[in-house]
Amino acid sequence: MTHKVVDEVRLKPVKSPWPLAGGWLSPWGVALMAGASIIVLFSALAFMLREKPLPRHGAEFPPPPQVASKIQAAQERLKANPQDISALVELGTLKFEKGKDSYVEAISDLEEARDLGALDPRIFYCLGIMYQEEGLFPFALTEYKRFLRHYPEDKEVRMLTAKLYYRMGLFNEAVGEYERLKFQDPSDPLIEENLGLSLWGGKLVDRAAGSFALLKAQGGDFARRSEFYLGQIALEAGKYQEAYDHFVAVGASELPGLEAQRAPTGLAMAAQKLGKWEEARQAWEAALKAAPGDAKATAALREATRRANALKKAADAAAEKARREAERAAE
Repeated sequence: MTHKVVDEVRLKPVKSPWPLAGGWLSPWGVALMAGASIIVLFSALAFMLREKPLPRHGAEFPPPPQVASKIQAAQERLKANPQDISALVELGTLKFEKGKDSYVEAISDLEEARDLGALDPRIFYCLGIMYQEEGLFPFALTEYKRFLRHYPEDKEVRMLTAKLYYRMGLFNEAVGEYERLKFQDPSDPLIEENLGLSLWGGKLVDRAAGSFALLKAQGGDFARRSEFYLGQIALEAGKYQEAYDHFVAVGASELPGLEAQRAPTGLAMAAQKLGKWEEARQAWEAALKAAPGDAKATAALREATRRANALKKAADAAAEKARREAERAAE
């Protein structure tokens, strides 16, 4: 939903989840670019926001030196009884702990244990993480739901569930999960941010703007990202002065959770709609510094530079004319 807007909570890192020539500088072109920016924004924010790791439930995993011996012991138990559910669960969770290279075997062991009737919540958690890592989002979602039946107030897994809904484009479902999380922890700014992004994705723009307005009160990077989101919403609605003001409030320094070119791109688009060509020129330069080689941004910078120079030349000519008229009047 970020973030990332968008890092999802997790036990192991899960590799999860923002473009500008010619006629696009016209009003229709800018409007289309604003819409495209929103779409790309949604696709990227799901990857960007970071959170603390998920604490384990039940027995802790052994330290790495003991993993191999425990795997061997569980395998010996399975030789004696291939349907030893506890041995399958232990074997699968240990292989999960070894890392991604062992995920296929871990999934097989844990699926077999689950099919035999095992209800250990670690099965659902580990399978959810591994399915998500492999890009099997609907399967991961099913396992997280099973886990939440055992731990309905588990904030981290519910956050994972909400983020998967977001990544799958199920924004209304994501909103429901984030609203439950907000009821559980109303002071968490990350929940508020992801709720706003989910509302925005579901085209509930007014409610999304309300969430982002609340986020501004958190200060720091949360407030700066909220200014960016509000700027994008205003830009999409054709409220260019409002958008310009929000993008200016983002500031020029790098903002965690957003690709570096996004804020200056928004600022440049709003500035050029307002005829602020020198500001647009500077913003396009900043965008290109963050994303060198962008052909459309390069073309936009060229046009903004031409317009800014023309305005400066006209202003200089007007000033010179006024000076001469003042001199003649004095004579």
